[in-house]
Amino acid sequence: MAFGDLVSSLSYAHLGVLLSLLAVYTLYGAIWRLYFSPVSHIPGPRLAALTWWYEFYYDIILGGQYVFKIIELHKEYGPIIRINPSEVHIGDPDFFPQLYPASNKRRDRWRFFTKQFGADGSGVGTIDHDLHKLRRSAINPFFSMQNVRSLQPVIEERVDALLARLSEDGRTSEKPIDVLYPFSAFTNDVINEYAFSKCDHLIEDPTYGKDVTDYLLTGTHYGKAIQHMEIILKLINALPEKLSAALVPGWRGFLKMKNDIRQQIAEIKATEKTEKWQLDVSHPTIFHELLSSPALPPSEKTLVRLSEEGQVLVQAGTLTVSWALAIATFHLLSQPALLSALRTELTQAMADPHAEAPLLTLESLPLLRAIVKETLRHSLGSSGRLARVCPDETLFYKTTPLPAGVPIAMTTYQTVTTASIYPSPQTFDANRWLTPDPAELQRLDRYLTVFSAGGRACLGMWLAQAELTLALAKLWRVWGGEGDRRRGDVGVMRLFETTARDARMAADYFIPIPWKGTKGVRVVFETFQE
Repeated sequence: MAFGDLVSSLSYAHLGVLLSLLAVYTLYGAIWRLYFSPVSHIPGPRLAALTWWYEFYYDIILGGQYVFKIIELHKEYGPIIRINPSEVHIGDPDFFPQLYPASNKRRDRWRFFTKQFGADGSGVGTIDHDLHKLRRSAINPFFSMQNVRSLQPVIEERVDALLARLSEDGRTSEKPIDVLYPFSAFTNDVINEYAFSKCDHLIEDPTYGKDVTDYLLTGTHYGKAIQHMEIILKLINALPEKLSAALVPGWRGFLKMKNDIRQQIAEIKATEKTEKWQLDVSHPTIFHELLSSPALPPSEKTLVRLSEEGQVLVQAGTLTVSWALAIATFHLLSQPALLSALRTELTQAMADPHAEAPLLTLESLPLLRAIVKETLRHSLGSSGRLARVCPDETLFYKTTPLPAGVPIAMTTYQTVTTASIYPSPQTFDANRWLTPDPAELQRLDRYLTVFSAGGRACLGMWLAQAELTLALAKLWRVWGGEGDRRRGDVGVMRLFETTARDARMAADYFIPIPWKGTKGVRVVFETFQE
């Protein structure tokens, strides 16, 4: 036999062995997943239990649709289902306190969930319970209700700037505006002021910083792909920044945000233990708090880790509340009677629309509070499921054991759209929160899980509610809908070619995203001529 023929025969033989081994390994994996996995006793589609490609199809090929498919699967298989080879999903809202306990029980995050952020150093990207507790303890006081209220002037200054800008736009142009952009300018300015005591003044930008909002949205869309194929992010990060910015759509702006954040943290860090440390800021900031925290070791104060924390804070702090404000605007303009009632309440509480109204006073206004809650129910915050791992505890859903180490998830979208809890769930009904029955109100509050709960509850929940409360109060105190003009009003707003579909989640990219053809919640601002 010639040498070449020998090599060929050996190559074919080796290839046959490799294919045989691969077939055996695949068969073994399939049998293990279907019959011997710790969650093999959980009902659900066999294909979802067998392969990750099932979820990939709905979230990557169809684009953020698995959240809706999961709800359909619950209708078919019951309140507890297996949604991929490793993870269990619970569709019973009453299981929430057990999975997200208010006590200090250990609850880790799951690596499959955290990959989408590309920021392992951030709080939201932290898997281990104890490490998260350490990181959270250093920053928690800054986001407390008391601290948020003490920093009301920071928020209010940006609200006033937004009102002035909208009034000017309404005076010079009658073109419709997608209100997500001015609201994102507001929330981006606020979170940057909170974090660094400086912002880019996007409210004053001619486009309201449209490019900033767009590349933040681009980043969230990449998250799903990175969650399933993390190597994509590793390959992008391995490229020189100039090359990745040129090759990856929208990446240039995202890189700019990351580099700007890193530079601002580096500047703060450089002034540590110098007189300039406090002179450069008009109020305490998140990163002054973190860098000066005695609870954090030096390894937790590195520029890389803090930059990742800043990246997530800015992204989440910008997009979630601006979407909520856009939703509130749509529904208030769609319901003139509700808007009129709100404006009457605000006029009585804020005789002088330009005077400061303490957050505590505004939060006590029944209708405004109800509108904020209904807005939160519709806007969701995080739209997808939130998985937890109990590393040292077997949980039970009724009689079904969920072994330690198994990722278990619930989805707020499913809870807040459950008709038995919130009748006519797709309807924006602020009156549901005005019930005189304390027990009913407590029940509604119990299921409003948009900020999650426990040690990993949303860090910015008090800031988000303060932004919503102040922005809605001051905005609608001086702006009316059509046919509702009052003394002191600066103008009226009108919806422009916008339907409920434009103000409703159609895809889950960790945050809710409307349908692909949307042009946004478009509003015409008409300022009264003096």
